Amino acid sequence: MSGPAAARRREELWRNLADVRARIAAAATAAGRQADELTLIAVSKNWPASDVVLLAGSGVTHFAENREQEARAKVAAVTKYLAAHESCRELDSEVSSAWRPSAPQTAPEGDDGQPPRPDPAATPAAGPGSSSGSWPCWHFVGQLQRNKARPVARWAGWVQSVDRVPLVNALAAGALAHDREIVVCLQVSLDPPGCDTGRGGARPADVLALGEIVAASRGLVLAGVMGVAPRGLPARPAFARLREVSRMLRREHPEASVISAGMSADFPDAVAEGATHLRIGTALFGPRRAVP
Repeated sequence: MSGPAAARRREELWRNLADVRARIAAAATAAGRQADELTLIAVSKNWPASDVVLLAGSGVTHFAENREQEARAKVAAVTKYLAAHESCRELDSEVSSAWRPSAPQTAPEGDDGQPPRPDPAATPAAGPGSSSGSWPCWHFVGQLQRNKARPVARWAGWVQSVDRVPLVNALAAGALAHDREIVVCLQVSLDPPGCDTGRGGARPADVLALGEIVAASRGLVLAGVMGVAPRGLPARPAFARLREVSRMLRREHPEASVISAGMSADFPDAVAEGATHLRIGTALFGPRRAVP
């Protein structure tokens, strides 16, 4: 993490971060909201652990991955690096340069070494592999197979793509096997009726029943809903549908207040429709790299 190339990458990431924070603030203002209501999740898939460390040094506390094998290695590398530093101050002394963005990351942090109870929207998970001081909180956001649930439960503080009962059961078993709690978002299909764009997710009509099972599962904490706008269709109507599903879920589970929606190209629409967590990749890290 030294030399001219590292310095250029550091400045690139921090400039991108400052731009993203400014865009989030503008979207919040346009929606009549406060920027500190929104949690930025940096989608670090296909990018190296060194990028995560650099952004963590600038206050980003949430990172997302969608491939278990890549994520496992990256989490281990980041954890090893951060464990060698006693505090964020020491981390900053290594990764800082003369220029830094002035806007702070305002995502709240937990302090008990466990995922949030009972309000995951207000208190993200803490401890290694989650958010406390310089420790990132790791989210899994990809479509998850049952046989990957147990390994994901080893490192993920949040799993945002839960959309069926067998996956709930497998993830709960993994959480208990690793003596942890996993914060869960229910992925909701935002495809219009009769249209399948391949984004995944439970049908809106099935969300309440699925939420009941998650809420009753040891090792899992029901946080709220997640959605991905359909390909090739306007994003805002899809996010409006997700907001309605969230309202329905919160009537039965008031603590399940998370709405995870919006990516680099469409997050202003998500903010306008009540999103609480924004999953930003390209706008932070740059154009997507080829998957090896």
